[in-house]
Amino acid sequence: MLKPNDIKPLKGKARLKAWALVLLSAALMTLCQPPANVPLLGLVALAPLFIALPRLTPRASWLAGFVVGMFYFWINMWWLGQMVTNPGDEWSIFAMFAFVATAMAAYYGVSAMCIRWLLTRRAKHMIWLVPLSWLGFEFAHEFNTPAPYPWLPLGTSIVEFGPFVQTADIWGQYGLSAGLAFTALGVASLIELKGEEGKLTISDRPFYRYVVPGAALLFVIASCVYGFVRVNQLEGQVADDGPLIAGVQGNLSQEVKVRKDSDRLPKAYKAHMDLSQMAVDKHAELVCWAETMVFYGSTREGLSRVNTAESTEFFPDGKPDPGLLDGTAITSKGRRHGVAYIENLRARVAYDFQTPMLVGTLTDIPESERDVPWKMDSYDQRKYNTAMLINADGSIGDTYDKRYLVPGGEYIPIEEMSFIRQIIVAYAEDLQGFASRVEPGRRLTLFRIPSKAERLEGRDWAFTSSICYEYAWPSCYAELHEKPERYPDFHVNISNEGWFKQSAELDQAVDYCRLRCIESRVPMVRATNTGITCSIDATGKVDDVLEVDGQDREVQGLLLMRPKVLRDPAPTIFVSMVGRGLGWLSLIVILCIMPMMFAGRVLMFVRRRRAKVAEKRITTKVPK
Repeated sequence: MLKPNDIKPLKGKARLKAWALVLLSAALMTLCQPPANVPLLGLVALAPLFIALPRLTPRASWLAGFVVGMFYFWINMWWLGQMVTNPGDEWSIFAMFAFVATAMAAYYGVSAMCIRWLLTRRAKHMIWLVPLSWLGFEFAHEFNTPAPYPWLPLGTSIVEFGPFVQTADIWGQYGLSAGLAFTALGVASLIELKGEEGKLTISDRPFYRYVVPGAALLFVIASCVYGFVRVNQLEGQVADDGPLIAGVQGNLSQEVKVRKDSDRLPKAYKAHMDLSQMAVDKHAELVCWAETMVFYGSTREGLSRVNTAESTEFFPDGKPDPGLLDGTAITSKGRRHGVAYIENLRARVAYDFQTPMLVGTLTDIPESERDVPWKMDSYDQRKYNTAMLINADGSIGDTYDKRYLVPGGEYIPIEEMSFIRQIIVAYAEDLQGFASRVEPGRRLTLFRIPSKAERLEGRDWAFTSSICYEYAWPSCYAELHEKPERYPDFHVNISNEGWFKQSAELDQAVDYCRLRCIESRVPMVRATNTGITCSIDATGKVDDVLEVDGQDREVQGLLLMRPKVLRDPAPTIFVSMVGRGLGWLSLIVILCIMPMMFAGRVLMFVRRRRAKVAEKRITTKVPK
């Protein structure tokens, strides 16, 4: 049943037609994502590759997928190779980018081999597994192979097609990627490279000419109908009394943070304070700072990391001492206390702002969470990347620690293997003088702030938070919203993407956030360091964007946002039931396909060897 069709690979000049189709897919894939971001190309981007694969050899099919991936990742992730760094380290950064982009392209190569195998089986119904095969290799990017980096999945290419992407609340980004592979399959099944010349013709086989394209067309129509219905439903549920939230965009150069510039950090802190005061003057109900903008960090309790015991003296019952405002705080031993940024910030909140603030900071690992034996000697150097809520009285409300970390940038992949750790640490120390060791958080936090909405009758607002790169993970948002004691009214993403200047990374980040809003049906506000600070509603529509003189990145400013909260927020099917389920299913599919592919190649090798031996016996004269 799983024997191959009698389809011979193209030879000679005819092969050029197949490779032209491969290059066309490479171009379409590249153009469907930012920076080009041409709408709707994601629906057909894979079609030329699928047309070409049956007429290529297995080795050539791997190369075809690899070529598509090299164009796709090298061009659309070029920003990673241009990341801000210390002068002289540019080649180290570029080498890291080259490794990541090339490794991701290699996945496309193996995916193309699997899809070729499915397209060339006599059992024609194996073709229905093509979308899951594609998704399986996208899903594999979420694991340490060689590092978890689920960037540029095909599903994000279609966020501008508003009605179509609304199905993400059922099956998430995973379903969108599989769905786009399916629509491309529908187009590809209509056309084949026929004969030794590889002539492009319409298929004359009814299954490929009518059934598969018809199913793909019905899928697109059904998705759009569902999308229109859901958008209308959600628009009817929107309340106009959401909290007024301020996103403070300080536009702090990343070089200043990396080098801990003692001259410019105080100026940046003052700029953040001035913008926060403007937000409070405009009656903001929550002021948000970007990731790690509380310089030099703090303890989880909001105390100074340098002298925690002394810092405790100035927060009796959790409320800050007024002396922390102007640096006149005196210790119990009669010395003037050196006020840390976190201490002054809490005092300003309590005595000047009197408004809750959500700020990004690095926090120490509490003793109770230092429980991995081989890390014991390094816990003092390890940190949490934390979103910290400071209540209006200056006390600490709650904290959320980033759980999905940037490989290489925040932690060392497969760090438990000592030789890997030694290599990465040496590389990081050469690059920036130290190896960043951020620990993944362990808690799912539901923050709360007071509400002024009359319909809530005194009930507070509930919200979740994520930090930077976590927006690339559908599972992160599903976990945050799956089982809270109350479904959140909105979500806050705090991010610092100053590493990437004005590049397409910022646009790609917003696309991820739009999908996360649809998957969870929770509106989002983003507070970033250099952009893009914006608000997104539960249908994935970007409502407000911080712009200064027409620029939405590398500018300083303040954006007041009122998220379009829903009257009766509730978990979606994706959040409550599906989650990563479709991803796991796709992984099972490719883990079943690949052994069959390998077994087929081995069997073919054995048959050829036997045929050669038999031919040799016939042609060789054996003496009597």
